[in-house]
Amino acid sequence: MAVHFMLMALFTACANAGALPQYFTACSSSNPHLDQCIEQVISAGGAKFVEGIPELGVAPLDPLQLGKVVVNNPALKLTFTDTVVTGLKGFKLNSYKMNGARNKATIDFTANVTLKAHYEIDGQVLILPIRGNGPAKIKITNLNIVIKYDFDTKDGHWVVTNYKDNYKMDHAYFKFSNLFGGNKELADTTHKFTNQNWEIIMQEIAPPAIKGIIRSCVDVVNNFFGSVPATELLL
Repeated sequence: MAVHFMLMALFTACANAGALPQYFTACSSSNPHLDQCIEQVISAGGAKFVEGIPELGVAPLDPLQLGKVVVNNPALKLTFTDTVVTGLKGFKLNSYKMNGARNKATIDFTANVTLKAHYEIDGQVLILPIRGNGPAKIKITNLNIVIKYDFDTKDGHWVVTNYKDNYKMDHAYFKFSNLFGGNKELADTTHKFTNQNWEIIMQEIAPPAIKGIIRSCVDVVNNFFGSVPATELLL
């Protein structure tokens, strides 16, 4: 999530590409401590990169417009629309590893994120029926995402060709307004139950939501790659 966009930015040679922001410095491919150099650049400039680079067609990742997210299984139907994710700007980089000879890299980062959307839900969570529609908020603390990706050079530009990811989190907190048509007693019971059993709930909600976040990051990175020649990304 804040993932591939940073590793690109970190390679940026601002002097060679005058349109690029000045909060990045270039790393040299001959640097024996290349990974550490890249980590320093990501940590220093990544938060600004997340705000977007309009002149390069790089969209913001905070806030991230995630759009529609659907959970559809036999027991639970849940749809989020107008979904917005915030918090990626405050990410903490845990590590970055690059194998230039094999065109592979891994980025590991953590962030506290909040998802806001309009929801429609109908079904059952474990033994508890749940139904409603209205504003929703989900706060995720210490969302840790690790992405291993492959990249290639096509027409002079880098392209992310494939990636694998995994994630975990410390906790998730839910707030669904207008559950059961505004019945406070049922809503309070449901919120207590869902927040006590957040891990089970997130097994259903997290995959489509977090996969959407990661997919958006890949799109942003590829837009960045398409705007900057590979020869200017790493000295």
